[in-house]
Amino acid sequence: MNDAAPNPRESVDKCIVDRIKQHPLLEERIYRQLLIALHTRGIVSIDQINRESREKAGIAHQNVTNNPNAPAEQRMDDSHLRIANDLIRDYACEHLSVAEVNDLVNLVLKREEAQSLADVANLPSVSFRLLVERLRRFTSLPLGEARVDPSEMYGVRAALARHFISDDLEFIGVAKQHLRVRDYDELTKRIIGSDSSMGRIGGKAGGMILAHRIIHESGLNAGADLPITIPESYYLRSDVIDQFLDLNGLSHYHNQKYKDIEEIANEYPLIKGVFRNSAFPVEIVHQLRSLLETIDGDPLIVRSSSLLEDRMSSAFSGKYDSIFVPNQGPLELRLRALLGAIGEVYASTLGPDPILYRRKHNLIDYVEEMAILIQRVCGHRFGKYFMPIFAGVVFSRNEYRWSPRIKREDGFARMVMGLGTRAVDRVGGDYPRMVALGAPTLRPENSPNEIRAHSQRTIDVINLENNTFDSITLPELLKSASSIPMLDKLVSIHREGDLYSPASKFITDPPGSLCITFDKMLKETPLAERIQEMLRRLEAAFGRPVDVEFCCDGEKFYMLQCRGQHQAADIGHVDIPEGIPQDRIVFTAKKFVRTALVSRIEYVVYINSRVFNEIDSNERRLAIARVVGRINTALAGKRFILAGPGRWGTTDIRLGVRVSYADISNARMLIEIARERDGYVPEVSFGTHFFQDLVEDDIAYLPLYPDKPEYRFNEEFFNQSPNVIESVSPRDADFAGEVRVIHVPAFTGGKLLEIAMDGESDRALAYLK
Repeated sequence: MNDAAPNPRESVDKCIVDRIKQHPLLEERIYRQLLIALHTRGIVSIDQINRESREKAGIAHQNVTNNPNAPAEQRMDDSHLRIANDLIRDYACEHLSVAEVNDLVNLVLKREEAQSLADVANLPSVSFRLLVERLRRFTSLPLGEARVDPSEMYGVRAALARHFISDDLEFIGVAKQHLRVRDYDELTKRIIGSDSSMGRIGGKAGGMILAHRIIHESGLNAGADLPITIPESYYLRSDVIDQFLDLNGLSHYHNQKYKDIEEIANEYPLIKGVFRNSAFPVEIVHQLRSLLETIDGDPLIVRSSSLLEDRMSSAFSGKYDSIFVPNQGPLELRLRALLGAIGEVYASTLGPDPILYRRKHNLIDYVEEMAILIQRVCGHRFGKYFMPIFAGVVFSRNEYRWSPRIKREDGFARMVMGLGTRAVDRVGGDYPRMVALGAPTLRPENSPNEIRAHSQRTIDVINLENNTFDSITLPELLKSASSIPMLDKLVSIHREGDLYSPASKFITDPPGSLCITFDKMLKETPLAERIQEMLRRLEAAFGRPVDVEFCCDGEKFYMLQCRGQHQAADIGHVDIPEGIPQDRIVFTAKKFVRTALVSRIEYVVYINSRVFNEIDSNERRLAIARVVGRINTALAGKRFILAGPGRWGTTDIRLGVRVSYADISNARMLIEIARERDGYVPEVSFGTHFFQDLVEDDIAYLPLYPDKPEYRFNEEFFNQSPNVIESVSPRDADFAGEVRVIHVPAFTGGKLLEIAMDGESDRALAYLK
């Protein structure tokens, strides 16, 4: 008996009938989709099907009328509709394949599931379980050739972004263009929280995921030696913090933000201790324990991802804590450390810096919802230490240009060996590599001695034996590690007063002769060009300049976060006045000047570097920072500047005043004074979280080198003018020897201080006007 091959027409007809039997409620939509496909391909038009079905139904032709209020044609009755559907099926059987029909039916199902998903996603209150269930129903449908047009899915994408990530409309506007529904399916598999409630993963996590998707779809990774990706990440939803506060009776801390800032600062250490040791819901503990069982032995970092953070309009750079968890030892010990780190990040919402930042940006009444981003630290083990090869932060716009060859739109990078903390924080006695991405080998330093003096000396690592975060020297690292990938591209060799790039991967020179410069990497690899292209694509997609924190393990380039880059206001050209009498000049500057004009300055808060250098007590130096903070509060609404030794905001109290954002937030300008005999050297802070605060709050910045012969520095103005600290902050009168508050009009016969800064000519002039 011979089996005849199935007739293609019969197979298609059977497929249509079977699929309609499977989905009888979708019969009309299936026929409609078949008709659209036939019409689009030019097989038969919709009008032709209408005419033929009317003729078969015996319906007389209807004359076309020009009356806009008359119906174009009579509405089909059931018998007419059945005839039209039979015609559609006949044409489909003649011209479409079984696979094409299945694709078109699946497209109908996708639209139906998309609508069902949209209905649930647009509910104001929906459980995580229900939304994920509808999401999985949609993504379980086969992809096929026929796809739902992205424009039809924008509403669903926007609703998913609002439920799972952020309610920031600017973010949603970008996310709906790039994040697909299937991306959210993958995301939900890494979300930690109760199935019966709902929360978001926050701004930092959302910006990272969105940037990753943008780069993935751009094709930038095709054939790349260092593909751009993101670390293995998990997301503790924003609703968990409310459960945490309720469980421990801590909900009253929601009102902490309304207290006096000094009271907030005093109570913050106690709050950190309470939060670190408080309990978590049992369900959350179980989920975190399961997470640690899958990440056994690799260090983690617990990062804030507030719903206010990394928004297009408010970055909160460095305002919340990030805690490294070495993740070594027995499971319960690792779990306790992880829970403590999460509690500490929660507590950081109640610190003085984020609260004051919220006040300044009119966000104080917004209910803080803190999500947590838990990431596997990228890198390798080197003996007892763990770290990435290098890390840092990159910007699509360069606000720090030390040469006419450097263009603002070419971008900028701060790079360090090891963990990236030294690239974004102000640390004492250390420098990152500053890179103008359009001219990566062009350095701000000139001589080998200057390069060595302004190079990185200390590397941040995770000590796996001690379960601690450590800072070590390069010789210490090389003593622990037999080899370090890419080392020849990160260091230069100091020999006979000059610096040389290693001739090969095998370096035999003494560790003490190695200097971290990144010279060979920037000269011989396309890294800078690749970063620049990444930033251009992200800026185009985000619709604004961006900055990206990153790390690299030698195999992949990991984006840790991506957010809108805040830029200084463009005030155009600033003229430096000529012919100012010498007795009215307060200071001049000719290095690292950024364009700005700071006018009508009434107060100058000045800390003499020689006096500061003679302070033996660390407690006294720390107390000076608190004095500056109280003066900052007392002079709120006044126009004042801060001038002091070395580095404002440094972690090393020997090298400057350890202020925080809350201590300087009302100043109009920050001046860092480098006296050669005192050893204070300002680190140009562009790219740090500290600098981002200055940019966002329109606080001008200037390093000053008064001992250089080409500079003028009016010692009499700074050191002989009356000190009015007692009238400004009476409780700090006994600090008059270290902190001078100068009321400019009182000392100058009614004049005010004017500071003109021209970045193009690299000149600044402060004078009495």
